Amino acid sequence: MRPVRPCGARTAQTARGRWRKSLAASKPMSTLFGSDVHAGLSGIELVEESYDLGEGILLRRTFAHLFAPFMMAFKPAPPGKHHPGPWKSASGGFSFDVSAEIHIPARIESEFGSKIAVARTLLFLLRLGVNPAITLPVFANYPFDTLAEIPEADASLFPYEVQRRHFPLGVVGGRVDPDAVSWVSERWKTTHKLTESSPEFALAVEAIDYGQFIENHALTLISLWGALEALFSPAKAELRFRVSALIASFLEEPGAKRAERQKAIAKLYDKRSAAAHGTPTHEPEHLLQTLTLLREVLFKIIDMGRVPSKPELEGMLFGAN
Repeated sequence: MRPVRPCGARTAQTARGRWRKSLAASKPMSTLFGSDVHAGLSGIELVEESYDLGEGILLRRTFAHLFAPFMMAFKPAPPGKHHPGPWKSASGGFSFDVSAEIHIPARIESEFGSKIAVARTLLFLLRLGVNPAITLPVFANYPFDTLAEIPEADASLFPYEVQRRHFPLGVVGGRVDPDAVSWVSERWKTTHKLTESSPEFALAVEAIDYGQFIENHALTLISLWGALEALFSPAKAELRFRVSALIASFLEEPGAKRAERQKAIAKLYDKRSAAAHGTPTHEPEHLLQTLTLLREVLFKIIDMGRVPSKPELEGMLFGAN
């Protein structure tokens, strides 16, 4: 399978590369901290020391190591105190190297709302267009390179994406360079507005953003198609044909390529139907193809700056637009 290319030259070919399977939450929370927010990113490599994403938001290098070993105590904890020793270590646990942070100033809330929601939008775009392996394991209220010197009572750390990726996606050469940053900075306001204003778009963002973290791949497939149906189903009858035809009409110009695309999408929809009825027949490649399809749809919606209306989709289908 071909890997995703990094967002380099902001062309359709560059931005719409294909994801590959690596070998290797819910809606955004309300604001955690009253001050600035620092979103710690893992699985990301910055070409330069820092980047300006606009509105005072900075993406910059840092380092921190988040870890959670499993421990076991054998006596109840007295009220207000820790469990007494001895403790024993258990196998397992998790850890993340935080190699970059997004600094979001508190003042943006007056225009864009929750800082956490803005961080989620930026993370979504970095995953969508640069490298889907990027995760956000922790939020902090101070820059990570200063936390060691901050008094314990003043420092706040909030673990966030610490679950395992059950369908991990990766890229070859998915580094964050100036062109990739330009792609994100030019689109995050539009994407954030779409997420806040369109339930259908927000559902699609959630489905693709968390698809890697769902353990049951059949559930992932169903959620991805649920998002596509929300965007492209004007009626509940004949969903297989209507959804596949409308998606093909949205992505392709009239002609043989559109017809071929419709047939391919309809076959993917059959895998969704089998999974939804408890008799899954899909392979990992079908899930990857569905993720790639929804990714392509989201690229086009973001570049349009709006979610197409149902009448507009019908017009595309019948050549009226």
